Amino acid sequence: MKWKFLILTLCCTVTTYLAQTQTLSGIGSRWGDSFVEWDLMAFSADTTDLAEGEMPPEEPVGELKLRWLNVRDDWSEWDFEVFGQRGTIRQKWKNDFTNWELRTYDGAVITMRTAWANDLNEWRITDNDFSLTLKSRWTNQLDEWLVQDPNRGRFYMYTLRQRDPLDWAIEDSLDDSVSMPMRMALVFISVFHGSPRM
Repeated sequence: MKWKFLILTLCCTVTTYLAQTQTLSGIGSRWGDSFVEWDLMAFSADTTDLAEGEMPPEEPVGELKLRWLNVRDDWSEWDFEVFGQRGTIRQKWKNDFTNWELRTYDGAVITMRTAWANDLNEWRITDNDFSLTLKSRWTNQLDEWLVQDPNRGRFYMYTLRQRDPLDWAIEDSLDDSVSMPMRMALVFISVFHGSPRM
C-alpha cells in the first residue's frame, strides 16, 4: 500500500513539474468553420534530428472545448486539458462576459476580469498570490494580446493570419512562478474574445 501511494505521489509530482517547465506554442481551432473546440500545441521536446537553427515540430498537448457542444448559444462554460492538468472555465455570473473563473481538478483557482467596466481590451488575471495584466494591442481588433510584466516576463499571443482567429501563435517567456492554469487563463481570454461566437 505504501508503494502505491509513493508511486502515485511521484507521478503527480512529475506531471506537475512537466506542466511547469513546458510552454505552449499555439492553439488552433479543430474545425475550419467553428470556434467551439481547440487544440493546444507545444514544441516537441525531442530535438535530436533537428538541423542547427531549425525549430522543433509542434505536437498536441491538450484541448479547450465548449462544455455544452449541443446547446446552441451557451458560451458560458468550457473544459480544458493541458499537459495532463484538467479543469473548467466558466462565467462567474450568467450573461457576464467580463468575469470568468478557471478551476483545475487539483484545486487551483484563477480569476479573470476586465480592468475597466465593459472594456474587453484589458484584463486582470490573478491566482490571489499575484496578478498579470493582459492587454489587446488594438481596441477595435482583438487578434493580438500581450502581458509585459517587469517581474514575471512576457506573454504574447497573436493570430497567424490577420483577422483570422482560427490559428494563434504563443510566445511565452513568463518565468516559472506563473502556473500552467494561469497561462491557460491568458490563452482562454485571448481566444474567446478574439473569436466570433457562432
